[in-house]
Amino acid sequence: MARPAARTQTAIWLAPDLGAELLRGRFADFSYDVHTHERACFALLTWGAIRIRMRGGEFVARRGDLYAIDADEPHAGWPVDGQGWSQRTLYVDLAHLRALLGDDAGARFTAARLAGPIIRDPALASALYGVHRCSQEDGPAVYRGERYLEFAARLLQRHTREGLAPVVAGRAERAVRLAREFIDHHLDDSLRLEDIAAAAGLPPFRLFRAFSRATGMTPHGYQRQARVRAATRLIRAGMALSEAAAAAGFADQAHLTRSFRRMTGVTPGVLRAAYHRAI
Repeated sequence: MARPAARTQTAIWLAPDLGAELLRGRFADFSYDVHTHERACFALLTWGAIRIRMRGGEFVARRGDLYAIDADEPHAGWPVDGQGWSQRTLYVDLAHLRALLGDDAGARFTAARLAGPIIRDPALASALYGVHRCSQEDGPAVYRGERYLEFAARLLQRHTREGLAPVVAGRAERAVRLAREFIDHHLDDSLRLEDIAAAAGLPPFRLFRAFSRATGMTPHGYQRQARVRAATRLIRAGMALSEAAAAAGFADQAHLTRSFRRMTGVTPGVLRAAYHRAI
């Protein structure tokens, strides 16, 4: 008898004690679109393999590997083969991890960036797995806190580096900032590249080049990401999915669901349920 095809299954939950969101997923016949996260992303592969594309190239993470991606760093992912992959993911601000270490070490890593994307460190992976599993099962809070401190300390001490975001000098730097602000406030499909360029004060082609160099995304890619982020904020605030879809510039709720899942790995309904459980 043939084995039934694997299906993508995900769960996401809030962990207020960790200052984080956590995701546990089995991904089959699924690919992530280019997207970014508002917080740093740490994904431990527990089965299979995923290929990740970033500005620095393409990388493969396999079982036991941890891939670590800074906030606002564009990336995409897809399975290496037809078997897919499983992962446990932690989304958290690096500033929060630094604060956990207090004055002893936190201040030394204020400007640090992640040295990934692929980290092969069994002790770090074990600490993340312990935190994640304990949170999932609502295990002992002291144990969870200890493993979290182990994770933060080892990560910051061994797997960060001094780094700067891509610099776009002078007039172009200001134009990119203005363009992002304009897009954030104009999420519907009627927006044209010429409109963005006019708001930014650069000719369209110059803006396109400067924007892509600074953000790693095209203006349209950034707009798609901005829509999902706007919808996420509204859903977290308790807005109905259909209303959040309209307010964030999506044609309808189905459009929101497709885009949201392709960028986050979960549906808007799953995220909404996670926040309602936490309240």
